Amino acid sequence: MTISRCLSIATALLTLVALKAYIEWTAEQEERYPTSPAARWHSGSITPILPFENVSPAFVFQRFNVSLQQFRHSIPRGKAYWNDKQYKNFRALEEGSVANASWNKCPNGDMKELATKIKHFNSYPELYKNFILYGDCRNYSLLINEPRKCADTKNGTFLLLAIKSVPGNFAARQAVRDTWGQEGKPGGLAVRTVFLLGTAQGQFGPRLQHLVQFESRTFGDILMWDFEDTFFNLTLKDSLFLRWTLEYCRDVRFILKGDDDVFINTPKVLGYLSSVDANKPLYTGQVMSNASPFRDQRNKYYVPESFYVGPYPAYAGGGGYIISGPLIRLLLLISQHVAFYPIDDVYTGLCFQALGIPPQPHAGFMTFDIAEKDRRDPCVHSQLLLVHRRSPQQTLHLWKQITNPDLQCGDEALNPQPAKPPGF
Repeated sequence: MTISRCLSIATALLTLVALKAYIEWTAEQEERYPTSPAARWHSGSITPILPFENVSPAFVFQRFNVSLQQFRHSIPRGKAYWNDKQYKNFRALEEGSVANASWNKCPNGDMKELATKIKHFNSYPELYKNFILYGDCRNYSLLINEPRKCADTKNGTFLLLAIKSVPGNFAARQAVRDTWGQEGKPGGLAVRTVFLLGTAQGQFGPRLQHLVQFESRTFGDILMWDFEDTFFNLTLKDSLFLRWTLEYCRDVRFILKGDDDVFINTPKVLGYLSSVDANKPLYTGQVMSNASPFRDQRNKYYVPESFYVGPYPAYAGGGGYIISGPLIRLLLLISQHVAFYPIDDVYTGLCFQALGIPPQPHAGFMTFDIAEKDRRDPCVHSQLLLVHRRSPQQTLHLWKQITNPDLQCGDEALNPQPAKPPGF
């Protein structure tokens, strides 16, 4: 027997032994964590080793079969554009094929073609039409980057504040930097901040890229992509941020995503997160349950019936919520099989539903503000994690008040009352 043949046989035997061990280990994991990905949180059992682009649809369907089937049953069949598109994604997953082969074909079709597919399409608002037209385009150039944002932390980034902003909100961003968004290591926990921007506010918005570039050189906290920064593109912004995080801040422990007009009690957030079990997935905020689309075209959150039918999943309000860092890869992976939705926090809820991870309500998140009588009370704000919304001036004043060591608060501040969500 030649040496090469002996090596071939030995290699084959080792491969079989390794395969047997892997199958036994997988069976043990399935027995130990038999239900949903949330119950099988340990990263070795659910996180693919390969980059998510190389993970086959068959792998996704097999790994998330239970939660995907539950997700499917929650979405009504109908002639609505989004529902029909999502059912095509389900069928592609079952067949082990790629549903979105047209991705990055920008635009995907034209207005006349869409008008034949979608009932009453011509009556849609212009931003809605553009969202649908460019809905399969998910790659845009990163014009301003901070590739070393998380690189200089010895023990990794504990909390990444990812703040959605628009180019013209200079004052809001500065107020965040001067208050709750300050970078550092309070209590030894590394906190980093990035602002997420597109290039312009609307079709006729001024191009502020050069000013933002100066701001970036000064503060080193801007991420800007080459897309139109509109309300309906917030889902796109989220997707691009997930990709950025996976490449440049993959070991982050927690991410707080919020708007640039929220007020965050960062010390209280850090205290809360220090007590969280890192072995369990975290998706928490002010949870919206039993919500449905708004059908009034005058409403900011208007959704035409010919676009989407059915209720919304439970989701954390987009003003601000927290997720575990390891969930980034899973979110990005599953989002390749969930059709984009124009309301970003609802879309995040859809993706988490597909993963089988429900949102956890936290009383410290007030994304629809608090009762009028409490809005100027620093003691009330000292008990909250996040409240929406505050002007730059209010943010600076509140921060000075709640960080004052001489602030004394009574028991009446321990139970702040939320304001009623508009339109509910």
